[in-house]
Amino acid sequence: MSLEELRPRTQFLEGSRLPRSLSRAASAHLDLIRAVAAWLVMWGHLRNLFFVDFENVEHGSRLVKVVYLLTGFGHQAVVVFFVLSGFLISGTIIKRFVSGGWSWRGYAIDRLTRLYVVLIPGLLFGLLWDKTGSAIFASTGLYSQPLAGFGSSIVQSRISFRAFVGTLAFLQTLASPVFGSNGPLWSLANEFWYYALFPVGLAALVAWTKRRIRQAVLLSVLAMAIAEFVKTPILPGFLVWMAGCALIVVYSRFDLRKGFWLITYLLIASTAVFACLVASRTRNSGALASDIALGVTFSVFLFGILQIEPRRHQESYAKVAHLLAAFSYSLYVLHFPLLLFVRAWLVPSLRWQPNIPHLFCGLMIGTVTLLFAWSVSIFTEKKTATVRAWIDGVVPRYAKASAGQQTAYATGRAGALKS
Repeated sequence: MSLEELRPRTQFLEGSRLPRSLSRAASAHLDLIRAVAAWLVMWGHLRNLFFVDFENVEHGSRLVKVVYLLTGFGHQAVVVFFVLSGFLISGTIIKRFVSGGWSWRGYAIDRLTRLYVVLIPGLLFGLLWDKTGSAIFASTGLYSQPLAGFGSSIVQSRISFRAFVGTLAFLQTLASPVFGSNGPLWSLANEFWYYALFPVGLAALVAWTKRRIRQAVLLSVLAMAIAEFVKTPILPGFLVWMAGCALIVVYSRFDLRKGFWLITYLLIASTAVFACLVASRTRNSGALASDIALGVTFSVFLFGILQIEPRRHQESYAKVAHLLAAFSYSLYVLHFPLLLFVRAWLVPSLRWQPNIPHLFCGLMIGTVTLLFAWSVSIFTEKKTATVRAWIDGVVPRYAKASAGQQTAYATGRAGALKS
């Protein structure tokens, strides 16, 4: 069966409502949340690398408590990333299915260029920082012993060709360790396999609905094979990703009344998110502390956020939000090996106490890390659309699409360039 034969027939979706386009304000809200999530991950790792755990703090002032609180939600920020990804990517996929512009080739190019334009330089920079750090600062033991607060893995044991190729193929945590010190890259394997599983499952649903049995069986078997392959530890997070997909369906069909009703909704939804965050920081908190609970409540909260349309300074707000989000993926991929190198250089033994001089040093290190990620993103993440266009011209087309399909595909693709 050819790839063209696997193109989903979407007649049963014709007449269905396309996923609702985001307003400029709603897009800015998503940009800002994406940027904040990436910053939370980076600052959380910086605090864990450079500063003692809270129970070992000698003088816990109010400022210190606030710093430790705000830098303690790195994992929860990754959950937010999954929800945002599910919302944006599933919306793009559904829109292309409904419009008849779906293309497996085009989708693969879009997703892989988005991932690899940043990941490949990120792995090479990680190799540079890890190899240099493990050679120059070998006496610190930071590269040859488990990092306190980051599990039992040893960085030097993961600087290998197998780990490099495994991470490049998104097999980390499945068939290989994450490459080098860059533990945060575990989530990219999740993202990649969610990108694969959702459209295959949706195409299977389309085929079953149209009674195209041969195609439906093949796609269903493929979806089940992917699910079986990634079931541990990646598949549970797919429910969080699907919470974002559910949000795009709800957002496309319902609006909240402005004013009192919107404020009330946001208060209730934010309380639910706050309860999940508090539960995640306590022990024996049960289901409320789970990633699924946070993913669902954050999706409910995000539905309200997307309804907010600021009346003043909207243009400035949108520009700032986009600027901060434009290098969020680069920041996520690049930050940890650099931070570990700086830690081995400046704090080779005991981690710092969070006094004012050390907090200021931490602020400077974080600022340098942000500037480094932004600088690299100018030549990588910012060039994603250019690379996509080049790859699109190089990769042969497996079938000639109709003019209508090309138009629908181009329209859907334009809205996905920043996803």
